[in-house]
Amino acid sequence: MFSNQPRKIYRRNQLIEVICQLRFPEILKIEAHEPADFQDAIRQAYPQYGKKLEPLPPKNVGGKMVEQGTVNNYQFISADGAWKVSLTKGFIALSTTRYTRWEDFAKRLDVVLAAFIETYQPSYFSRVGLRYMNALNKDAVGLEESSWRELIAPGYLGLMADDDSARQNFIKCEQTVTATMPGGAKANIKCGPGLLRKVDNRTRQVEELKVFLLDLDVFFDGKMPLGQVAGALNIVHDNAGSLFAGAVRRPLLDAMEPMDA
Repeated sequence: MFSNQPRKIYRRNQLIEVICQLRFPEILKIEAHEPADFQDAIRQAYPQYGKKLEPLPPKNVGGKMVEQGTVNNYQFISADGAWKVSLTKGFIALSTTRYTRWEDFAKRLDVVLAAFIETYQPSYFSRVGLRYMNALNKDAVGLEESSWRELIAPGYLGLMADDDSARQNFIKCEQTVTATMPGGAKANIKCGPGLLRKVDNRTRQVEELKVFLLDLDVFFDGKMPLGQVAGALNIVHDNAGSLFAGAVRRPLLDAMEPMDA
């Protein structure tokens, strides 16, 4: 599953989105009042503001799944729309559709977390996660004639890796795996062929692209003191990079134009 090769960054990465989410014991003040002080702390980088109601996941009560209503999700967005901070009474997250390298992402995250901790003083974090959502499009990097078996490691292909399988026979072939990672982390891995919908903002036309989805969510769960978060994030980042390099074979990695980190 892993690659021990030196870390690389990719000039032509195929990331849809990168999300870092930190959960904490519910802080009712966030739900009760508009987060004006928090907004002031990050407003220069995230001037656009919005709020939406999101459904809470169902809760098991006496053996039955019971709906839990909705929660306010406060969103602070960069001027170019590429970066977003999301805040609810139970989590804070930073996401981007223009990820370049971990160091740049971590600098932004550091500012957001410092503002959040100063404003709301959480007791601890209960989950620290980093999620890389890749939509691998072989046509976009000049590999349209290659099969996925040439580009993706067999373990991530499932039945599609069989010698007698034909890609066109599979309507859906998605795998969902949870595994332990080095350093005490865990990972939720989802992978398989799918369609990526792209909308032309000018014409509003929708294009569906055939891609291989590789969704890597690496995380720590359990009570984590605030002072251990930075170290935990470096561990989950390293694990995510090793998973990606182990999942993607050399022809596709080379086509994505790797550079030394």
